[in-house]
Amino acid sequence: MRDGVELLCALAACRPVSADVSAVNHAVDLLWGELEEAGLHIVVEELAGRRILYAATEPGCTRPEVLLNAHLDVVPAEPEQYEIRETDGRLYGRGACDCLGNCVVAARVLHRLKGRASVGAVFSSDEEIGGETTAAMVERGYGATRLVLVMDGGGYALTVGQKGVLTVRLRARGVACHAAEPWKGENAIDRLIAGYLRVRKLFPEVQPPDTWQNTLVASRLSAGTVSNRVPDAAEMTLNVRFTEQSTAADLLEQLVAASGLDADCLMECPPVAFSPDTPILRCLVEHMQRFLDRPIEVNRLNGATDARHFVRAGVPIGIIGLPGADVHGAGEFVERAALAMYEEMLAGFIGARPWA
Repeated sequence: MRDGVELLCALAACRPVSADVSAVNHAVDLLWGELEEAGLHIVVEELAGRRILYAATEPGCTRPEVLLNAHLDVVPAEPEQYEIRETDGRLYGRGACDCLGNCVVAARVLHRLKGRASVGAVFSSDEEIGGETTAAMVERGYGATRLVLVMDGGGYALTVGQKGVLTVRLRARGVACHAAEPWKGENAIDRLIAGYLRVRKLFPEVQPPDTWQNTLVASRLSAGTVSNRVPDAAEMTLNVRFTEQSTAADLLEQLVAASGLDADCLMECPPVAFSPDTPILRCLVEHMQRFLDRPIEVNRLNGATDARHFVRAGVPIGIIGLPGADVHGAGEFVERAALAMYEEMLAGFIGARPWA
């Protein structure tokens, strides 16, 4: 198998932007070839034409002790960003940190532990646009018996929780009429705004650093067709992020009751929440601290990763990632030394089997 830097350069050169299924599949095929040549056991699934790569150290095992997860798709970039370049110990380019570098580490960990440990990896292909490929793999029985590690987080940290997501469309109806005689109709925008203001009261303002609370954002608004007509329909999309203290069903019920409007649930996913004292997660933090010789932050995310799809697996989930910066930006980079460090660190942790 190629070394970490060479493999990262090859994957980035595929330009695997999420919307370009052919390019993402090219990256899947490239990594498939590397892992197969290294003697790993490979399964390639598909979802709507997208290939999803699963590799494991044991044949026929879809639920190894440890499952790694990283994604092979990236967000769009300028053409020159798909050529990885090195400056002052940093590897710059699209996907260097999010998430091709993490894919490289996961692949090399599998190679290192072949015949020595029970570990597999799901390399998904649409995380940047929803993560349906990861969800499909979980539905098809891929999981773990001890630990899932989603490699899509911050460097030198372990994330043990992320908020759930609920996306809701509020719909207000009114009676149309000429704007010159508004008393003859009922303005759907007025009804929508009034309902939204009532909903806002359910979500107190959040002040950092205490951000592990439910939040609400009005993210889209649609109403009216011309300037001289009272609209008879108006819609608003709400994005709710919620902690493990709430459920999507309860929140939807509260939104409907408070707004007095019709509501459609467009999307929901559960929160991820594990105690830092979960034994296997605590062991991982201690191992990271010893190996990297630095404090390891244990945190929770307000955003979401594909970790949400693994909740049903019923085992602890941790989110880690390579150190870098400017994810999705023009200056995205990963620390070159981290590719080897994280490979060694994870191989050592999984190979030692501290849960045994």
